Amino acid sequence: MRVPVLGLVVLMAAGCGAAAPSQAEEDATVKVGAIISQTGVYAPLGEDMETAMRLYLDENGGRLGGRPASLVVADDAGNPEKGRQRARELIAEDRVDVITGLIASPVAVSVADEAAGTPVVIANAGADQLGGRGVFRVSYTNRAHGYAAGRYAAERFAGQAVVLMASDYSAGQQTLDGFEQGYGEKAVKRILTPFGQGVDLAPYMARIPAEAELVYAFYAGGEADAFLRAYRQHGYQDKITLLACGNLTDEDVARRVGADADGIVAIGPYSPALDNPDNAAFVATWRARTGRNPSMVAAQSWDAMRLIDRAVAKGGDLTGALGRVTELPSPRGTVTFDETHHNPVQNWYATLHQNGVNRVIATIPPEVG
Repeated sequence: MRVPVLGLVVLMAAGCGAAAPSQAEEDATVKVGAIISQTGVYAPLGEDMETAMRLYLDENGGRLGGRPASLVVADDAGNPEKGRQRARELIAEDRVDVITGLIASPVAVSVADEAAGTPVVIANAGADQLGGRGVFRVSYTNRAHGYAAGRYAAERFAGQAVVLMASDYSAGQQTLDGFEQGYGEKAVKRILTPFGQGVDLAPYMARIPAEAELVYAFYAGGEADAFLRAYRQHGYQDKITLLACGNLTDEDVARRVGADADGIVAIGPYSPALDNPDNAAFVATWRARTGRNPSMVAAQSWDAMRLIDRAVAKGGDLTGALGRVTELPSPRGTVTFDETHHNPVQNWYATLHQNGVNRVIATIPPEVG
């Protein structure tokens, strides 16, 4: 009788052991590593990004998917190699379950390459080449951003001679490429300016040819401030129509440049003036915490945390769970994700900045171009 009894004891022990991991998983803290530009040209965006992520955790009792959660923030300074190093540290030393944040496209490319088996949820960077099983994005691709603006311009300014201006790095170049595809005509001139703060843009604006009727520009963060001020100082607003990317008149920029943003139409995926219940709740929560309106980056960072929240709730492998979230409620309106690259499919909005408000004047539905 000893053998059967021993066998029974082993089976009971095995049964207890099988139940333990499930309970441990429920109690284990979800560690979210956020790689954010806390210094450098995109530091103003980094502040909104971190605030939104911490606010989401606070509003959800410090839990994601029903489990306790923590946020570990690392500064990439807008530098791809620093971003790679921060990813390595978050994975090896902090043992994070997922990496998020990522403002600049070159940084996001480096981090996604370094992350290997750790899933990456991109809250802002639009690098077109990003994608694959472990990479998920709640923002947009650079091409899609420019393409939406080009479609809008094709309806409002068809046949006009357009000049394209952007910061000279992948996000600027890819956004301008998307604009030309959406507009359906080549620009009469493309002007790329050195990436970074402290660049005198006046000599580059002087390259705008006399026949230009429309300027489409991509700048964000501190670079957006410099562009708008130079555009006004040199009187271009009285000579040529300016159509901007959403970042150029976003809330963070408008707070700093004031009246220099007035009268500008921009194309982007978000405005705090959007009329839907999810946005109303988000704006109220954000204002209660900060006393101001949320930026596009703030809304996207909120959504990045919501995506992780919903994936964790599904249980099991986090990469697989992220892939099973095919639809996400958002302050922007409901966002869906394409199956191949996990990029968002969403509405775009034309906004007119007046008296400190980015008022929505048109909706541009998603379209594959």
